[in-house]
Amino acid sequence: MNSFVEELELKINSLSPNFINELRKNDSLVHFIRNFIINILCERNSLGFNFEDSNKSFCKNNNIKNKEQLSKYLRVKGMKIDDHKRNLLNSQKVLIIAKDNFSERAKSEFIKNKNLLDLYNYEYIEFNESDFAHEIFFQFESKEISFDDFCRNFGDDSIRIKSFGRKGPINLLKINKILKEKLLNLSPKEITTPFKIDNVWHIIILQNKQEAKFDELTESKMVLSLFDEWINLLTINSIQKFLIS
Repeated sequence: MNSFVEELELKINSLSPNFINELRKNDSLVHFIRNFIINILCERNSLGFNFEDSNKSFCKNNNIKNKEQLSKYLRVKGMKIDDHKRNLLNSQKVLIIAKDNFSERAKSEFIKNKNLLDLYNYEYIEFNESDFAHEIFFQFESKEISFDDFCRNFGDDSIRIKSFGRKGPINLLKINKILKEKLLNLSPKEITTPFKIDNVWHIIILQNKQEAKFDELTESKMVLSLFDEWINLLTINSIQKFLIS
């Protein structure tokens, strides 16, 4: 990538200072430089693609039903059809570039963080009172009441119960560290003793856990995330090194 960084430096240095100042004034500098870097990167990579198939998928994802709606969409975005074609092509190029450069790192990070990437489905109850939370826990543990029975019988008890329900499938990357620890140590159908988070008492029951797999979808998400981190770093460095005076 050294040659790319050198090319990037030359092209950024060629931008007009007046143009850069206008971007600054309109709070658009970071957005422009980021897209500028991606476009330069994509121009270095040749790739043939089927526009019709890509456009059909794009229109479906954006609820665009015909050519007239697509034309209106592009006008609102200030784009011509050639811009649209380039954007679709670049999105495919970005994925290829990301896989070429970050697949090994993505696989390594997947292995390292697999237990956080597994998907969990669980039931939860949030209590306002410790005593009531422990009372319900003992009823669950002794099989006097099930989760569904609890929902039916105590659903309107808004004084002692904050909320209840089911969550999932979710991974553990961005959840509360106490809840993360509880889920990591639960077996399916196992129930936790009441535990406290932010003055609220919780009981959770793990329903099941789906093992994360390093399949094509997971790989694509991870390499694109790593690609974004890299582009963001290049953007910051470019602005600081070449543009901030």
